[in-house]
Amino acid sequence: MCYPSIIKDIFQGKKLKEIKDNANRICEKEVFEFTSYLKRTSPYHITNPSDQPKLNRLCCIEDWENSEIKAALAELQKLSSEGFIHRKDWEWALGIIAMRRFGKLNEKSTAIGVGSGREAILFYLANKVKHVYATDLYKVRNWMEAAPSDFPENPKKYAPFPYKEDALTVLRMDGTKLEFPSESFDIAFSFSSIEHFGGGKNNHSGALRSLKEIERVLKPGGLAVITTEYIINDKEHPEFFNRRTIYSDLIDKLERLKLVEPLDLRITTKTLDTVIDYSSIGVSWNNINNDYKRTHPHIVLRIKNILFTSIMLVFQKMP
Repeated sequence: MCYPSIIKDIFQGKKLKEIKDNANRICEKEVFEFTSYLKRTSPYHITNPSDQPKLNRLCCIEDWENSEIKAALAELQKLSSEGFIHRKDWEWALGIIAMRRFGKLNEKSTAIGVGSGREAILFYLANKVKHVYATDLYKVRNWMEAAPSDFPENPKKYAPFPYKEDALTVLRMDGTKLEFPSESFDIAFSFSSIEHFGGGKNNHSGALRSLKEIERVLKPGGLAVITTEYIINDKEHPEFFNRRTIYSDLIDKLERLKLVEPLDLRITTKTLDTVIDYSSIGVSWNNINNDYKRTHPHIVLRIKNILFTSIMLVFQKMP
């Protein structure tokens, strides 16, 4: 990203803060122009809250009015964000709906979470299925809040509600090298983790290796419930996916994992009105003032001139 006015500021010797502020204004203007154009040329609305929600799609603010998603959110007790609108809740709720819709949310199923940290859904699933294996590195300093180093030894310390303790096993494990035999699990899930698994420049190879491992350890007919970061305005990014790379670097390179329904990459006009600047909140959402969170849904975020949200991908393993 290089704008003439920024280069001019640099040559004029302006202070770093002035240069950064100008760059942010330019990026904000670019994103605003994009969302305005999209709303004008491709308006999209979700009007009936009683409709059965699609699974493979982007997060939209209207989902918090959908009766099935609201029921799943209530079942989760909205534990991650105390009832505020946050896309992580949407990921878990739609994941639960997918597991239930395909008959996997029962006491016969065994599940594996990949890059699952200490997420509340681990404890929820421990109460619903036969056994859950939570896997993560649990040692990366930048991720200690999400995946604390002592979680494998003491998950109960982080449990937000009572759960079947003998139904949850936590393991230190690389998400691209799952240490399980092939065809071990009925469910595999990963919520906004695979994009951080590394790889070469702009080829998302870490995410693909993880999906290949998930493909391997799932039983035939097993369900993979995956969310990741999706760039709405088609910018390139070494971790996040866009309209091209979600297929070319991920979906099209899987052999036996097939999407359970076509992927819908539309986002509603109303959702595009909720954009917030990621640099103003970062990963510290839980520490932000509640008044801000009430008026700023955590759905569509901007990093410089990149506009992104969560995308749900539900796959089933073919025989």
